Amino acid sequence: MKRLFNFPLAIIILTTAFTIAAKAQTSAQRVIASIPFTFTVGNKTLPAGKYTVSVLNPSSDRRVLQIRSMNGRSNAIVLTRDVIGNAGENAKLVFDRYDDQYVFAQAQLAGDSTSLAAVRSKTDQKHWVATAKKKSVVVIVAE
Repeated sequence: MKRLFNFPLAIIILTTAFTIAAKAQTSAQRVIASIPFTFTVGNKTLPAGKYTVSVLNPSSDRRVLQIRSMNGRSNAIVLTRDVIGNAGENAKLVFDRYDDQYVFAQAQLAGDSTSLAAVRSKTDQKHWVATAKKKSVVVIVAE
């Protein structure tokens, strides 16, 4: 009886297909940006530098972002909520600026109309607003 199915070849083809699909999904859920100022994410303060912002759970409706410096020394994780807006051609990061302090506010992936806004406690929000003389918004376009 002639063998029509080559099992090792089938394994290689399936592995390659899954790897390509995983890389495509991962790259679409990641942003790389140079942030020129020290900023706060949740209760962590991160230094200026080049960062990757990755969605840790892309299939969830409550996505979690990991913000990690390219050198691996700084890292923060933040729960997000969806904010519907206009789709942007480029990925971007948005920071709220309170006087000279920057707070991570949201990330928008390229081509996505939904931004991922950092969930903040009401206490944190009131603190930033109460202590600041001036508030502005800073947008960084990702690479």
